[in-house]
Amino acid sequence: MSGMAGKVRRANASDEFDLASYDQAKCDELARGAFSEAFPLKDMVRISFVVGGGKLVRQKYTDDLPKLFMNSLSAVGYINDDSAAVEVGSGGKYKYQHDTGKNLKFVHVFPNLAPPETGAAAGGNEDEDDDGQPAMPLSPEERILRCGAEQFGRICSEALQTYSQKKTVLDMLKERIVKWNAIDEKVRNSQKTSPEEDELYESDIGIDEIQEKEKVLTTKLQDMVEGGRLTAREQKALLSTLEGKLEQVEKAGKKAPQKLLDMIKQVKDLSPVGLPPLKYADEIKKHHKRIGELAKLEASVKGKLGTIEQMKAIGEKPEHEEALSVYTLRSKAWFEDEEVFQQRLEACLRSAAAAGAGAKKGGGGGGSGGGGGSSGGFTTVAGSGARPAKAKGAAPATRNGFGALDR
Repeated sequence: MSGMAGKVRRANASDEFDLASYDQAKCDELARGAFSEAFPLKDMVRISFVVGGGKLVRQKYTDDLPKLFMNSLSAVGYINDDSAAVEVGSGGKYKYQHDTGKNLKFVHVFPNLAPPETGAAAGGNEDEDDDGQPAMPLSPEERILRCGAEQFGRICSEALQTYSQKKTVLDMLKERIVKWNAIDEKVRNSQKTSPEEDELYESDIGIDEIQEKEKVLTTKLQDMVEGGRLTAREQKALLSTLEGKLEQVEKAGKKAPQKLLDMIKQVKDLSPVGLPPLKYADEIKKHHKRIGELAKLEASVKGKLGTIEQMKAIGEKPEHEEALSVYTLRSKAWFEDEEVFQQRLEACLRSAAAAGAGAKKGGGGGGSGGGGGSSGGFTTVAGSGARPAKAKGAAPATRNGFGALDR
């Protein structure tokens, strides 16, 4: 393998590479060439890519390069994780950093590893890692299929916050179980199976593990219904499904199960919750507000000779625009419907606008925007049948537009 991808693949220690003049096509090619397969290393390394910087080097990089490269990494199964570090558990992750000391912007990648000792010489399958799992970039679907029980519980709580997300994953698990059972029936009857069916049937992902995860998710979905933690859209969809089942039972001339009738009443009577806030709601509000302020300032000095302070502030606008784009991208959740994500984003921006209007009316200025993430019940947002939480005013401008990504 030649080019930068080859150099990255040959790295056996933490290293740094420059993505000057890279566009989407080059980013895609690099991500596929360098990270589609696990690195044959025992210890984790950090592969750092320079994707931007201060005024002295800014012209070498497009403003959206960080977003482009992170999209490319996501396309090959990597996930963004602010807590990623030089440790084996961070394999298949990346994170963004603005190093204010060097005045450079980085995307740090922590590759999947396939330790050299893990193979026939070590008494194991040469295609497996220490956990008996293939060392390969994993998509969210694969991560869910392959993770252990403890990690699956964390994923359900942290990455699958809404009923819809959990239901999408449950449907995926059920579909796999149905396919596996159909193939198993063919095998038992000595019927011919396709290569795709053989691959699924002989997968190292045990069907028992999938069935156990299905049970866990089913229970969690029931708990969400009983706890009244459905959005208006989810309530409507679930009610439609339940009433459809009731109609089928009645058409068959059978008596409807009391459990079904009770659940229909329960869903009808619950008060829907709002959508959960965006992970980086505070940062999105802050940068959106600052971009608006700088746009007005830019318009006010157009054709005029602005002060040094004004021109310096206007020069920071691209950085705020880039930060807004990255924070927005990284706020979308796993298995989230695009329409729902746009609702959450619009609610976040409306909240920011309302906070700004309130500050002007009250004659105040002030601190950083509110409305960040929630680890418990959902914080309601506009358009979900509840009043949006009030947010604080915006914070003063900062040269590091990506500070929250370093946490």
